[in-house]
Amino acid sequence: MASENTPSESKSRNWVALGTLGFSALALTILAAIAMASSAANAKDIFNIVLPVIASWVGTILAFYFGRENFESASRQSRETNQQLQKIVERLSPEERANVQVTAIMRRLADFVCFKIPQAKTEQDVTLKDLRANFTETITRLPIVEADDRPKYMIHQSRVDKYLVEGGKEDDKLATFIAEQKKKGVEFGLDKGFIVVSEKATLSEAKQKTERAQGCQDIFITRNGTAEEPLLGWVSNVRMAKFLQP
Repeated sequence: MASENTPSESKSRNWVALGTLGFSALALTILAAIAMASSAANAKDIFNIVLPVIASWVGTILAFYFGRENFESASRQSRETNQQLQKIVERLSPEERANVQVTAIMRRLADFVCFKIPQAKTEQDVTLKDLRANFTETITRLPIVEADDRPKYMIHQSRVDKYLVEGGKEDDKLATFIAEQKKKGVEFGLDKGFIVVSEKATLSEAKQKTERAQGCQDIFITRNGTAEEPLLGWVSNVRMAKFLQP
C-alpha cells in the first residue's frame, strides 16, 4: 500500500518545482537576449531549436517527481472507495447482499498479485519456478493473465506443490504442468479453473454461475463478462461466502 508523503518529501517536491521553473525562466531570458542580439532569422531558428528542448526537459522533470504522487493518490482513493462500498454491503441482509453488484466486493487488478505472461511469450516460456516465486503464506492462488491483462488461468499453490512432490520439476514449463494436470482431470482455464462475469453482474448471478461450473472457486470480472477483455477484478469463493453469510 502506498505510504503518505512526509513533510520532507513534500518540501523537496516544492523545491524541485520552483527550481525547475526558475531555471527555465532564466534560460528563456538568456535565450531571448541572445536572439535580440542576433538577426531576425537567427532568432527564429534559435527559438525553434531550443524551446522544444526546454519544454520537454521541464515536462520530464515535473512528471518524474509528481507522477508517482498522483498515481499513489488515485490508488489510495480507489482503495478507500472500495472499502466504503464493502462496509455498506456488510450492513445489508443476506438477501440484499445477493443483489449487490459483484464489483462491490471484488479485489481490483492493481490490488492483488498476478502473473503476466510477457508480450509475444506463451506457456512454453514460463516455468513453475516463475510462478512459485509469487506464492507466500498469504498468497496461495495466482491468476495468470496475458500481456494485455486478459484472464488465462487460475493456478493454486496446492496443485503446484502436489505436482512437484509427485516428481515434477520447478524448471518444467507451465504448458507441461497444465497438460499433465489435464490428464488427471484438473484444469485451470475458463469455466474449469475460473468463471467470468460482467461488472454489472450481481453476487447472486456470480454465485450461480460458479456453482454450475463444477470445481471453480474463483470469479474474474471483465467489463462485458468475456475472457477476451482485460481483467478488472477477482472474487474468490472464500470472499464470496464471507459477504453472503447471514
